[in-house]
Amino acid sequence: EPFPIRWEQFLAENVGHFPLLSPAEQARVRDTTRILVAEKTWEGGRGLFVTEEMKVTVAAQAALLLLGDAHDYFARVDSVVVYPTPFQTPVRDDYWEDDELSESELEGQAHYRGPVLLSWDVVLEEARDPGCGHNLVLHEFAHQLDFLDGGSNGTPDLGDRELESRWKYVMTVAFRDHRKEIDEFEEGGPEPFFSEQAAETEDEFFADATEAFFCMPHDMKFAFPQVYELFALYYKVDPARWFPAPPPEPS
Repeated sequence: EPFPIRWEQFLAENVGHFPLLSPAEQARVRDTTRILVAEKTWEGGRGLFVTEEMKVTVAAQAALLLLGDAHDYFARVDSVVVYPTPFQTPVRDDYWEDDELSESELEGQAHYRGPVLLSWDVVLEEARDPGCGHNLVLHEFAHQLDFLDGGSNGTPDLGDRELESRWKYVMTVAFRDHRKEIDEFEEGGPEPFFSEQAAETEDEFFADATEAFFCMPHDMKFAFPQVYELFALYYKVDPARWFPAPPPEPS
């Protein structure tokens, strides 16, 4: 079915990336958003009623990851669960079926061949500010792309042996460098480009780098140029075109 006119307001008000895109890219986002809204099961956590606005806002951001290539519309993601605020999940004991919740609160979570869980207040705040450097939807759906090769290792299904070899080398070096920056930061050094969470595992590094690629492209090109180039090849887009170039350094 055609993209509903009333959804245009949700894109204009909530999805800060959308007006930055070319008309062709905007059309592709609309098409993908329409399909994601229709094909996924949308559920509310803690009694939240999931509105059309929530569905469109989430789906349009996830669609950014699919702009550059043919895709299956996250076919392995059966549902999206939206909580009003950060949430606690059941502990793993008893196959997640007990009533005991973990002590830590989460803003989002991605499950292999399962749902994506999101905190609506975080989603909305970050969606409206495309250059803030963080985007929960991009992060969690990047994990779903990572799952496509059968594991969670920071390497999505690249479909090209040469690119796979290059990816492994560049991402391994970048991950190692980031962990070194984290260690130096904890000892009083400069703040690292990526988050502390990105230093935990390769899959978190990939998801965090995806956020930076789409939200801080110029900064990422400067800090990690080889990683940016790899991501441009994988996602087949160049987000640096969407954002104004930074002013030149004073001479």
